[in-house]
Amino acid sequence: MPRRSMLGGLLLGFSAGCGGNIPLPDPQPVPKAAVKTAVQVRVPPSLVVSPPAATLGPDDSGLQLIVVGSDAKLADATWTASPAGVVSVDSGGYVRAIGPGEAVVAVKAGLATGRATLNVAERSGRPWSFGQDIVPILTRGGCNAGGCHGKKDGQNGFKLSFTGYDHEADFVAICRDSSGRRVSLLDPKSSLLVTKATGTVGHAGGLRFTAGSDEAKTLMAWVAAGAPRELGKPHGPLKSLAIEPGSMILPGPGIRQLRVEAIYADGHRRDVTRLAAYSSLDDSSATVDANGRVELKRRAEVDLVVRYQDKVVSLRVGTPINPDLAYDFKARPRANFIDEMLFKRLESVKVPPSPVAGDVAFLRRVSLDLTGEQPTPEQVRLYLADRDPKKRDKLVDRLLASRDFVRFWQLKFGDLLAITSARLGAGAARYETWLAERLTSNTPYDAMVRELLTATGNPSGFEGGAANYALDSPDPKVQAELAAQRFLGLRIRCAQCHDHPFDVWTQDDYYGLAAAFTKVQSGGMGRMTVRINPEGKLDHPRTGKPATPRQLDGTPIVVAAAEDPRKPLAAWITDPKNPQFARASANWAWSQFFGKGIVDPPDDLSRSNPPVHPELLEALAGHFIAHKFDLRDLVRTIATSEAYALSSATVAGNEHDSRFFSHQMPRPLTAHQMADAIAQATGVPNQFADQLSARRAIEIVDPAKPSTILDAFGRCGRMTGCASVATPSLSLRQSLLLIGGDVIESKVTSLGGYLTHLLELAPEPDEVVENLYMRTVCRAPTDLERDHWAAELKKDPSMREAAEDLFWSLLNSREFAFNH
Repeated sequence: MPRRSMLGGLLLGFSAGCGGNIPLPDPQPVPKAAVKTAVQVRVPPSLVVSPPAATLGPDDSGLQLIVVGSDAKLADATWTASPAGVVSVDSGGYVRAIGPGEAVVAVKAGLATGRATLNVAERSGRPWSFGQDIVPILTRGGCNAGGCHGKKDGQNGFKLSFTGYDHEADFVAICRDSSGRRVSLLDPKSSLLVTKATGTVGHAGGLRFTAGSDEAKTLMAWVAAGAPRELGKPHGPLKSLAIEPGSMILPGPGIRQLRVEAIYADGHRRDVTRLAAYSSLDDSSATVDANGRVELKRRAEVDLVVRYQDKVVSLRVGTPINPDLAYDFKARPRANFIDEMLFKRLESVKVPPSPVAGDVAFLRRVSLDLTGEQPTPEQVRLYLADRDPKKRDKLVDRLLASRDFVRFWQLKFGDLLAITSARLGAGAARYETWLAERLTSNTPYDAMVRELLTATGNPSGFEGGAANYALDSPDPKVQAELAAQRFLGLRIRCAQCHDHPFDVWTQDDYYGLAAAFTKVQSGGMGRMTVRINPEGKLDHPRTGKPATPRQLDGTPIVVAAAEDPRKPLAAWITDPKNPQFARASANWAWSQFFGKGIVDPPDDLSRSNPPVHPELLEALAGHFIAHKFDLRDLVRTIATSEAYALSSATVAGNEHDSRFFSHQMPRPLTAHQMADAIAQATGVPNQFADQLSARRAIEIVDPAKPSTILDAFGRCGRMTGCASVATPSLSLRQSLLLIGGDVIESKVTSLGGYLTHLLELAPEPDEVVENLYMRTVCRAPTDLERDHWAAELKKDPSMREAAEDLFWSLLNSREFAFNH
């Protein structure tokens, strides 16, 4: 059929299908020019600009425009404003007012265009607030930073509060101290506040901003207005920050601009994009500059932190890691809600999970994590022979019910609570006994914490174990810091001297919490006693008055003079309605199985350190609350999940992942695990001074007891807590101890050790290889490994020397030294 006839047939079919049998004229040839013109007519793509319309008020120094919902390459976008004389716009889309009127700001990226309409109000009658207008400029310029005027004693006689947390003191320092010489109401541009910062006169801190900058203009305008503390109708305190576009999933690496708005008590919103502080938690993957311009450098996911005055907000920017991934996530088995949450998250970022670990790897992993001990060859063979599909769940239950679970997790909680006789003396033993009893009886964790926080009595007495908690420090400030860090995952120490620069906690929050511990007193004639002293108090350094006890949520703690304010505090900390306790506890437990927390470090759940899997953390916390803070149940839930069972071997697409838990990350054995594993493999027990009855290293719960091997492998000294230490760090000392020392050598060559007894049976070389692999790495050798080492043993004149070399090599291997 001629092409013209084919075209007519298509048109006829289209018309008949849409409107019935409508008669059409005979098709006529279409001129080539017309065809060409029709092909060339295209509607240019559009860009959505936010906000699409806005008014710049008298106190608005500028407005950040952003492009939202676009895949266009915005790095080369150009911005223009018309008509002239109303606003100016820079290359980043930041608009500044020039004069009253209406203007259109246009943006173009490639062929795509967008626009916004800006109205500029009269500049007269501007309201002023020192705290809202001036302090943020000083903070952005670094004037009140710790290395400049914000340090403890200030700089060259001029002191500002760190990051501007004390507006009143800063106002006095600038406008009243030194006879007010830092501001010149008669000649604002000659004010020291301006000339020092702009480098017009000598300044040890160097240039903070240029003479014609927005910051300099605002400072001079404020001085010209009389340098007021407040002028005009104030907007009230800062309530929150709004970040646009918020968390972003980009199609690939690229550029995005943030816009930050401060929202005040009266509902007023002010653009503070050029006054906020920004940081990236992974500069290798994404950066964010001082103006809020984000650059995602590679396929990754990164958390960004935005801070303005006392508000801290985090957001996430990322892109699918493997955009072309073809993986059936729905086909993966799920053991419980952990797997639902984890696999959903992995699907969203397109990172495939590894398959589950084999039986031998899982047996070794869970045995080490729950009891600190490797399985024996006999246990490995029995487990492999078990055909029960539920054998992994049964294994977890059996380990949870063992005495070694209590011993090993007693070590973990001892590290968390920093239990050692070096600080607590004889009370440490009572403390450990109390802890072992609570773990044995599976006392709900919230009840344990309440008992610790409120205990009184004789710490060395039979029933006084928990009272040792109060001996961590006689300083109520330290007690408050430890309670917040251990049980809420909050590091509030920075708020002792000033408002926290990376979180929401103020100095008032800090001293309010510390005041709850002021009545705790320890001491006595001849016998240590923890008791309540009704006269205990703590003065607030800023007010000079006794601080009022309060919870971190700001609720005052009201008790009679003779009563213990720690009791209502402990009730609030562990209250199911306070999810921070459950979050921190669940996150700490998770870190024991994965080497890092969902929030990491696991004791830093600050606003500037968001969780990698927020939904998973919330679900874990909710599960812990719903099950009445049952620690064994939480451990079992994690240990029986598919997430925990994933192999440490990577697959294509997750080989670079160290963030999403798509596979297990190999973790160095802890000091106690390593010491026990060496002793078990070689059949030569470790010797511990003054601990002749100790069968295993995990029975050495007090780090004050000397042990070269435990110290070398990084046991916690417990002079401070080890809440954030999930696994020991590797060191040269460890390598020298293993390779050059006799810790392994003496056990390998011991006449009473395993190898000696094995060789007395005159085994075949392949039998020697099989047994040594099972004793050390808990698996049979591969055919290649068996053939190689059997041949080495056969050709060596002394089978013993060759066997010792093989045994020594296995004990020094990464496979033995890591839990994987």
